[in-house]
Amino acid sequence: MAKSDFEISVWLDEIESKLKTAFKDNLIFIGLQGSYNRNEADENSDIDLVVILKHLSIKDLQEYKSIIEGMPFKEKACGFISGEKEIKNWSKEDLFQFFYDTRNIYGKLEEIITPPTNTDVKKSIKQSLETLYHSAIHSYLHSSDFRQVLEELYKQTFFILQAEYFVTHNEYIKTKNELLSKLTSLDKSILETCINRQNILNADENKTENLFIQLVDWLQSQFIK
Repeated sequence: MAKSDFEISVWLDEIESKLKTAFKDNLIFIGLQGSYNRNEADENSDIDLVVILKHLSIKDLQEYKSIIEGMPFKEKACGFISGEKEIKNWSKEDLFQFFYDTRNIYGKLEEIITPPTNTDVKKSIKQSLETLYHSAIHSYLHSSDFRQVLEELYKQTFFILQAEYFVTHNEYIKTKNELLSKLTSLDKSILETCINRQNILNADENKTENLFIQLVDWLQSQFIK
């Protein structure tokens, strides 16, 4: 099938039916995350599916893999499968985007896990900043394809800005363009670059260097907020 034939609603209906048939009462949740949930997907976007079972065994993983293999556009399938016990005991600071960016398809995520607190989200922001800063510096010094890496680094800035806005305003902004309308100064420039990050791949050396400097300046400013 051509990618132009893909319909996310049809795909979700099919996999929901197959999961219910395969796992029966062991299935407690199906959700959708990522660009398809935010209505930001293009033809190259993955389908970030979330599946939670009461109990997850190796046999269940094998069954789930078989279902994915039998799906149309199987190459687009991505996401996460877990047992209920595991996700309930997951580190709360790692659940911010997971909780707020997941659309319920079957079951209710809010009946399985509680939302992270502001303290949890602040820890998540700090960890994400540290990881991104380390990756940026390391890649600048050692990467053989820095434009490709820089494009991926800018992708991560949206999630940090989204979390920071949530902590400050107690409001989860779902899409990049909506968040962009609420930002100013360097934060806005960073998100603009994130939204148009495909342009990085064709940037000349001077432009690439300036975008790296902008990213590092922004990251360093975040550490002292």
